[in-house]
Amino acid sequence: MNAPSPARALAPITVRAPGKINVHLGVGGLDEHGYHELATVFQALNLTETLTLIPGGSGRIEVRGRYAEAGVPQDETNIARRAVRSLIEALEGWKDLDVLHDLDIVIDKQVPVAGGMGGGSADAAAALVGAAHLVGGVRDEVLHECAVAVGADVAFLLRGGTAIGRGRGEKLTPVLTRGSFHWVLATSAGQLSTPRIYARFDELNPAPEPAVVPDQVLTALAAGDPDALAAAAANDLTEAAVSAMPELAEVMEAGRAAGALLPLLSGSGPTIGFLARDAHHALDLAVLLQATRGVKEAIRTTGPAPGAHVVHDSR
Repeated sequence: MNAPSPARALAPITVRAPGKINVHLGVGGLDEHGYHELATVFQALNLTETLTLIPGGSGRIEVRGRYAEAGVPQDETNIARRAVRSLIEALEGWKDLDVLHDLDIVIDKQVPVAGGMGGGSADAAAALVGAAHLVGGVRDEVLHECAVAVGADVAFLLRGGTAIGRGRGEKLTPVLTRGSFHWVLATSAGQLSTPRIYARFDELNPAPEPAVVPDQVLTALAAGDPDALAAAAANDLTEAAVSAMPELAEVMEAGRAAGALLPLLSGSGPTIGFLARDAHHALDLAVLLQATRGVKEAIRTTGPAPGAHVVHDSR
């Protein structure tokens, strides 16, 4: 573990972290802790959250940006604050941790909230990277442990790119990916409860097969082939999500009719990612989907994207 430098100016730093889509999500049975065993392929997206960490403040959290009015907590329950607290606990005994105790955190919210795209997890990943930077650097293993303690997706968003996630998604293996994949994300005015969707999955699948990532998915990613990816990728939670929110099926069908290669539920939903062939195809899809009943927004983005990283240090 790197030792912190003895003196640090109290000046803000800015950190950026990506949202994500589950390019494939296989769901298995419950482990000994009551969590579903997953075999998923995460892809980080060029749709990012930006956090500014301001030392020497009063511990306030301010939420700005496109989704500032989406009910993001601005107290100690905020996931970015919890991430910083996790790092403080992990570094107990270090000198100069006072810089982390009264951080003001300003969140520029650009990833839709409660849509299965990991916006909250991105906030946590950005907070961990920023806090580690403020104390002079922390070993990757420590950051990973803190990330897992806060949320399973947080560990992936620390590193970004494309990766297989096993267990609860925290056991990561990088995946070779060629080129960029173009996505149109169709958000919903409604929300879905992740525990409810997994409970519904259990009702529909009382004896699920072990979760796997098909070799064809990995081959398609390595080749940069969106058509092959569309033929191989799936999300095992789709049926459960559609049973809870039937209008999702209509949105998926509208996307297919508009020429999408693949409609793919993002995580446990309700956002649906539509895979496009290229940037022009994505633009056409977004225009058509924006006019579709049940779609709140149609957002174009690409993946893979880099993980959480410092973009400005004013010290």
